[in-house]
Amino acid sequence: MVEVTDSPAMLQMSSLFRNDPVYHRFYRLWQDMNLGLAALFGDFLQMPLARTYELYELWCFLRLLRATVQEYGSTGIDLSNLFVTDAAGGVTISAGAVIVSVGPDKILCFQRQYREYWIEPSGEGSFSRVMVPDVVLAGTGFGSPRRQVIVLDAKYRINDGLNDALTSIHTYRDALVQEAESGEIEGVVTAAYLLTPHAPALNSDFKTTPVPGRLFHPQYRDKFRFGAITLRPGMSSEDLRGSLKAIVADAIGEP
Repeated sequence: MVEVTDSPAMLQMSSLFRNDPVYHRFYRLWQDMNLGLAALFGDFLQMPLARTYELYELWCFLRLLRATVQEYGSTGIDLSNLFVTDAAGGVTISAGAVIVSVGPDKILCFQRQYREYWIEPSGEGSFSRVMVPDVVLAGTGFGSPRRQVIVLDAKYRINDGLNDALTSIHTYRDALVQEAESGEIEGVVTAAYLLTPHAPALNSDFKTTPVPGRLFHPQYRDKFRFGAITLRPGMSSEDLRGSLKAIVADAIGEP
């Protein structure tokens, strides 16, 4: 027992693991599970854990769609682009490039493609490359005469990839434009936010709140029309509706 220590044992790859393909695969799965990126499938959705973020993106869109209908009414809603039917009578939810009309003056989009603005029929698009934000809420009737374009980018994890997450919403806010009657190029995005399950700890002043919590601070979001919103499974419909109203209030500059 002389060589026994209190330190945790280190798992090392022996010759048995290196030479036996079954053990080798098990070892790789163990590594992946520690990273939260295992190529394992569940019994329900048959989706690998490495693609959990895709499920979160779709969940954010569907819950925000429900909250939008609750907030602004179901009159005139068009769900024809959301569901696809087959000959056997099955129904499938579309998982990309979906535009749902909510009334006559609003749309909620899931992974809409914005091509270069000069080839888009609406004249609204990117000035550099094709861009695909996760969720876009656009239209009028939000309590402001100006048309709003609110870009929301769903990020299942932000602690390790915060810089990349911020870069994405900076890009959407700055690169989505339209050509004015004068020929000048002007931005169309009025607000841009990350959607994440992260629950932040906030100080009274956003300037003293460390990142990533600062992005969630109401003062920060109101000042810059930029930041992050908590959307996590288990939230009630009222909480989700409150998050939607907070996003819209920030975008139109409502205190």
